[in-house]
Amino acid sequence: MKKNNTEKYFRRYLRLGPLALALWRSVEARHLGKLELKRPILDLGCGFGEFAQAYADEPIDMGIDLSAKDLYIASKTKKYKNLTLADARDLPFADNSYATVFSISTLEHIENSDKVLKEAYRVLKPGGILFLTLETDEVDEATFYRPLLKKLGMPSVANFATKRYNSLFHRQTLLPKSVWGKKIEKAGFVVEKQQDIISKKVNKLFDIWLITAWPSQLLRPFIGKRVVFRPKFIEDIMVKKYLPLVSKEEKEGTNLLFIAKKPRSKK
Repeated sequence: MKKNNTEKYFRRYLRLGPLALALWRSVEARHLGKLELKRPILDLGCGFGEFAQAYADEPIDMGIDLSAKDLYIASKTKKYKNLTLADARDLPFADNSYATVFSISTLEHIENSDKVLKEAYRVLKPGGILFLTLETDEVDEATFYRPLLKKLGMPSVANFATKRYNSLFHRQTLLPKSVWGKKIEKAGFVVEKQQDIISKKVNKLFDIWLITAWPSQLLRPFIGKRVVFRPKFIEDIMVKKYLPLVSKEEKEGTNLLFIAKKPRSKK
């Protein structure tokens, strides 16, 4: 990975969305940016193309999502050659169609993620690579506000906040780290790398700054994307303060990264 890639991802995201998301997503982009992705490439759960705008220098071959409105917005980014309205649990593609499949913090939002993994396996070519980032059941305890509420003697308020948060952001399957690995192997993949990502410090900062994301989030129903108005000098201050943190290789983390391979057919 080139030395300036993390800063590139971080700056791009700061121009697209709030600081909280820039912190989190630039870490995921940093890890994905280490791989040389073979084409054709499939993005599972591309949404409205925000991550692709920060990450991709060249258009991605295919993106799929369940939201037609999000796909329309994604089409305007010019970061995808093709976009398809589809359920990741029932992909409309032939077997062995893609050399790379990646999905960024998506599977935890989908019920019956086993079907997604089976479909990813089916559409990958033998020898193809699956790249996943996933939230786990360790995320909530590493946030800032909800653990603070528990320390202040308000566990019921903290639990209510967690339920509302999970409902609002459609988090369906927050599983233990060990479970995700078994699911991927059960689908037929050979796990080549499993790594903790998103450090507890990044997670806490995400939670602290998330409140500042609401103005841009409230605009989404009307314009289909987040909008921020951030002067260049503010961007530079944020980069100076937070780039060392998002650039640092994690020794521990609340999320998971998987790189898995579909075995080649036996001769």
